[in-house]
Amino acid sequence: MNNDQITSFYNNNGFGRIDLTNGREIRSLPSFSKFGLMTLRIFNQAGEPESDVIFQWDNLSSALAWAISLPDFVALIEQYNH
Repeated sequence: MNNDQITSFYNNNGFGRIDLTNGREIRSLPSFSKFGLMTLRIFNQAGEPESDVIFQWDNLSSALAWAISLPDFVALIEQYNH
């Protein structure tokens, strides 16, 4: 896991990806249940999303940076890097 990659993802409002160990990665996706809601999910080695939603924010009214601080975001991502 690369902190520069995490910071870039954060500063780009969740666009891009964060590489995790074991070939997994974190990406943001629009929520299928609510318009404007973005979700962070882990994708497995086959490129399929895992069932857990890591974090959600309303992309219509705020940026990712307004929903969570960078230090808290880094700590959150580190929880899933195993």
